[in-house]
Amino acid sequence: MHLNAEVLAMPVAREKPAPPALRSFRPLSATVPCDFHILNLRTLQAEVRDDSLPSAEMALILHRKGFDCGLEAKHLAFNCTTSQGKVGLGHPLFHGLELGSLQPTSLTLMYPLGTASPNSTVIHMDPMEIATFRIHFG
Repeated sequence: MHLNAEVLAMPVAREKPAPPALRSFRPLSATVPCDFHILNLRTLQAEVRDDSLPSAEMALILHRKGFDCGLEAKHLAFNCTTSQGKVGLGHPLFHGLELGSLQPTSLTLMYPLGTASPNSTVIHMDPMEIATFRIHFG
């Protein structure tokens, strides 16, 4: 996936002096199962605009890849354990962050596709499905 879609970091030129450096922060402390690919993970703009604080919401766009059952037997280098379509978003994936709610949305984040689930952190997806989630950290 790295060869197909290399990570693109987009730095911002600052007109003001840079604020003091923040402590090291690594939200993804574990890997997602090998049949899942994170297409996008980004913060969302807060409803009340405050440039000094980041938003408590993130958008997560996931793609679940489809694997052929014969792939593992023929190509031993591709062996990996799949999760049968389930991925947990709580600890240890988002280490140090308390997951408040998880809401499935349309791919454009315009329309909610259900109610926000404050208790469930497990996502189930079918093969070759792309889904978008609004994550609120509390």
